[in-house]
Amino acid sequence: MSPVRWLVAFAPLAIAGHSVAADGDIAWEHRHTQRAVTLTANPLGAASRTAFYTARGFTEAAIRPYAQACGFSFGMQNGGAATLVTRLTDWRAIDRDGRSISLLLPQAWDAEWDKAGVTRAARIAFRWAQFQSENVFAPGDWIMGMATLEAMPAGPFRLVARYQDEMGIHEIVLDRLDCVRD
Repeated sequence: MSPVRWLVAFAPLAIAGHSVAADGDIAWEHRHTQRAVTLTANPLGAASRTAFYTARGFTEAAIRPYAQACGFSFGMQNGGAATLVTRLTDWRAIDRDGRSISLLLPQAWDAEWDKAGVTRAARIAFRWAQFQSENVFAPGDWIMGMATLEAMPAGPFRLVARYQDEMGIHEIVLDRLDCVRD
């Protein structure tokens, strides 16, 4: 999908729950750059996710578990000169009680949609809007997409996002993230 078509298709959700700066860019609530790699995050509420996905063919009942999960819109950009790889299986939320919580991969949600009889078109729209399970970023590449945690954290949490480049494994940490509790 071209960047222009992507923006037209997904801009309503990208902006929902985010503030927009005067120049039209999304004002990310959480942002950290390390080694020329930037990770951004904004919490997403149930209402915005429900509206987004019902407009793409989901029933409210089918999308409810996803909408009620702790969800975020994430952005990641490789501003460096080397290729990097990130896998959601390597990311963890650490809640205030020290509990480690994994992200629920898009494939797990897709298996649920298959069992629930969600249409193929709606499932494709879902996949396109997710932060992919594995990403390879050439210099200058970026991605934006949604992801959810496997469980609701106790209060604000820290997100530890790992990625790998030719120098090894690195972590970007976003502190004081919190789920929208609506």
